[in-house]
Amino acid sequence: RTGSASLVLILLMKRLILVSFALLLGYAAWWLFWQSPERQIDSAQARFLAALEGHDWDDVRAMLAPDFVTSGGHNADTVMPDLKQALGDFVTLDIESNTITLQASKDLGMISQTIRLVGLGAGLSIAVRERANQIRTPWLFHWRKNGSWPWNWQLTQVHNDTFP
Repeated sequence: RTGSASLVLILLMKRLILVSFALLLGYAAWWLFWQSPERQIDSAQARFLAALEGHDWDDVRAMLAPDFVTSGGHNADTVMPDLKQALGDFVTLDIESNTITLQASKDLGMISQTIRLVGLGAGLSIAVRERANQIRTPWLFHWRKNGSWPWNWQLTQVHNDTFP
Protein backbone atom coordinates (compact mmCIF):
# COMPACT_ATOMS: atom_id res chain seq x y z
CA ARG A 1 0.00 0.00 0.00
CA THR A 2 2.75 2.45 0.83
CA GLY A 3 4.38 1.87 -2.53
CA SER A 4 1.18 2.56 -4.48
CA ALA A 5 0.48 5.71 -2.45
CA SER A 6 3.99 6.95 -3.21
CA LEU A 7 3.50 6.18 -6.89
CA VAL A 8 0.22 8.13 -6.96
CA LEU A 9 1.90 11.05 -5.19
CA ILE A 10 4.76 11.02 -7.69
CA LEU A 11 2.31 10.99 -10.63
CA LEU A 12 0.36 13.88 -9.12
CA MET A 13 3.55 15.85 -8.60
CA LYS A 14 4.56 15.25 -12.23
CA ARG A 15 1.16 16.46 -13.44
CA LEU A 16 1.37 19.51 -11.19
CA ILE A 17 4.80 20.34 -12.58
CA LEU A 18 3.59 19.88 -16.19
CA VAL A 19 0.51 22.06 -15.60
CA SER A 20 2.64 24.73 -13.91
CA PHE A 21 5.10 24.66 -16.80
CA ALA A 22 2.26 24.93 -19.36
CA LEU A 23 0.79 27.93 -17.50
CA LEU A 24 4.19 29.60 -17.32
CA LEU A 25 4.78 28.98 -21.01
CA GLY A 26 1.35 30.38 -21.87
CA TYR A 27 1.98 33.51 -19.80
CA ALA A 28 5.39 33.99 -21.42
CA ALA A 29 3.86 33.68 -24.90
CA TRP A 30 1.16 36.20 -24.00
CA TRP A 31 3.74 38.59 -22.55
CA LEU A 32 5.97 38.31 -25.61
CA PHE A 33 3.45 38.43 -28.41
CA TRP A 34 -0.03 39.51 -27.32
CA GLN A 35 0.50 42.54 -25.13
CA SER A 36 -1.38 45.55 -26.37
CA PRO A 37 0.68 48.32 -27.97
CA GLU A 38 -0.51 50.66 -25.20
CA ARG A 39 0.93 48.37 -22.55
CA GLN A 40 4.18 48.02 -24.52
CA ILE A 41 4.58 51.81 -24.80
CA ASP A 42 3.76 52.29 -21.13
CA SER A 43 6.45 49.74 -20.31
CA ALA A 44 8.98 51.37 -22.66
CA GLN A 45 8.28 54.76 -21.08
CA ALA A 46 8.78 53.33 -17.58
CA ARG A 47 12.10 51.75 -18.66
CA PHE A 48 13.22 55.05 -20.18
CA LEU A 49 12.45 57.05 -17.04
CA ALA A 50 14.09 54.37 -14.87
CA ALA A 51 17.24 54.56 -17.03
CA LEU A 52 17.31 58.34 -16.56
CA GLU A 53 16.83 57.97 -12.79
CA GLY A 54 19.64 55.42 -12.60
CA HIS A 55 21.99 57.41 -14.84
CA ASP A 56 22.17 54.39 -17.13
CA TRP A 57 23.32 56.40 -20.13
CA ASP A 58 23.93 53.36 -22.33
CA ASP A 59 20.30 52.28 -21.92
CA VAL A 60 19.06 55.83 -22.46
CA ARG A 61 21.07 56.11 -25.69
CA ALA A 62 19.88 52.68 -26.87
CA MET A 63 16.26 53.78 -26.47
CA LEU A 64 16.76 56.80 -28.74
CA ALA A 65 16.00 56.15 -32.41
CA PRO A 66 18.64 57.15 -34.97
CA ASP A 67 16.27 59.89 -36.19
CA PHE A 68 15.43 61.11 -32.65
CA VAL A 69 14.76 64.85 -32.36
CA THR A 70 13.68 67.25 -29.62
CA SER A 71 11.74 70.49 -29.98
CA GLY A 72 15.01 72.28 -29.18
CA GLY A 73 16.75 70.75 -32.18
CA HIS A 74 18.76 68.06 -30.39
CA ASN A 75 19.31 64.71 -32.05
CA ALA A 76 20.21 61.37 -30.49
CA ASP A 77 23.90 62.25 -30.22
CA THR A 78 23.68 65.87 -29.12
CA VAL A 79 21.07 65.32 -26.42
CA MET A 80 23.22 62.86 -24.45
CA PRO A 81 25.81 65.37 -23.13
CA ASP A 82 22.99 67.70 -22.03
CA LEU A 83 21.16 64.87 -20.25
CA LYS A 84 24.34 63.82 -18.49
CA GLN A 85 25.04 67.39 -17.43
CA ALA A 86 21.46 68.08 -16.28
CA LEU A 87 20.86 64.81 -14.42
CA GLY A 88 24.36 63.54 -13.67
CA ASP A 89 24.88 65.55 -10.48
CA PHE A 90 21.83 64.03 -8.77
CA VAL A 91 22.84 61.68 -5.97
CA THR A 92 19.24 60.52 -5.65
CA LEU A 93 16.71 61.04 -8.41
CA ASP A 94 13.10 60.00 -8.72
CA ILE A 95 11.13 61.00 -11.79
CA GLU A 96 7.47 61.14 -10.93
CA SER A 97 5.23 60.97 -13.96
CA ASN A 98 1.51 61.22 -14.47
CA THR A 99 0.14 59.92 -17.76
CA ILE A 100 -2.37 62.26 -19.37
CA THR A 101 -2.90 60.39 -22.64
CA LEU A 102 -1.53 57.28 -24.27
CA GLN A 103 -2.24 56.52 -27.92
CA ALA A 104 -0.87 53.54 -29.77
CA SER A 105 -1.10 51.56 -32.94
CA LYS A 106 0.82 48.46 -33.91
CA ASP A 107 4.13 50.25 -34.54
CA LEU A 108 3.67 53.85 -33.36
CA GLY A 109 2.68 55.45 -30.11
CA MET A 110 2.59 58.66 -28.15
CA ILE A 111 2.43 59.19 -24.43
CA SER A 112 1.73 62.52 -22.80
CA GLN A 113 2.96 62.91 -19.22
CA THR A 114 3.54 65.56 -16.64
CA ILE A 115 6.97 65.10 -15.10
CA ARG A 116 8.24 66.05 -11.67
CA LEU A 117 11.80 65.59 -10.44
CA VAL A 118 12.48 64.65 -6.82
CA GLY A 119 16.06 64.28 -5.72
CA LEU A 120 19.15 65.60 -4.07
CA GLY A 121 22.47 66.41 -5.56
CA ALA A 122 25.23 68.89 -6.13
CA GLY A 123 26.14 71.32 -8.87
CA LEU A 124 23.31 72.12 -11.25
CA SER A 125 20.94 69.47 -9.91
CA ILE A 126 18.96 71.78 -7.63
CA ALA A 127 18.48 74.39 -10.38
CA VAL A 128 17.52 71.65 -12.86
CA ARG A 129 14.98 70.22 -10.41
CA GLU A 130 13.43 73.62 -9.74
CA ARG A 131 13.24 74.54 -13.44
CA ALA A 132 11.84 71.15 -14.44
CA ASN A 133 9.18 71.26 -11.72
CA GLN A 134 7.98 74.68 -12.91
CA ILE A 135 6.90 73.16 -16.24
CA ARG A 136 3.20 72.35 -15.93
CA THR A 137 2.42 71.40 -19.53
CA PRO A 138 2.70 67.72 -20.42
CA TRP A 139 5.71 66.30 -22.20
CA LEU A 140 4.97 64.38 -25.40
CA PHE A 141 7.03 61.26 -26.03
CA HIS A 142 6.73 59.69 -29.50
CA TRP A 143 7.66 56.02 -29.80
CA ARG A 144 8.23 53.70 -32.79
CA LYS A 145 8.52 49.93 -32.70
CA ASN A 146 11.66 48.66 -34.42
CA GLY A 147 11.18 44.90 -34.39
CA SER A 148 8.78 42.17 -33.42
CA TRP A 149 9.67 41.97 -29.73
CA PRO A 150 7.53 43.96 -27.28
CA TRP A 151 10.58 45.78 -25.88
CA ASN A 152 11.84 46.99 -29.29
CA TRP A 153 10.40 50.48 -28.96
CA GLN A 154 12.57 53.53 -29.58
CA LEU A 155 11.93 57.14 -28.74
CA THR A 156 11.71 59.29 -31.88
CA GLN A 157 10.69 62.66 -30.44
CA VAL A 158 10.34 64.49 -27.13
CA HIS A 159 8.41 67.72 -27.11
CA ASN A 160 7.04 70.26 -24.63
CA ASP A 161 5.31 73.47 -25.67
CA THR A 162 6.82 75.55 -22.84
CA PHE A 163 10.33 74.14 -22.94
CA PRO A 164 12.68 75.03 -25.80
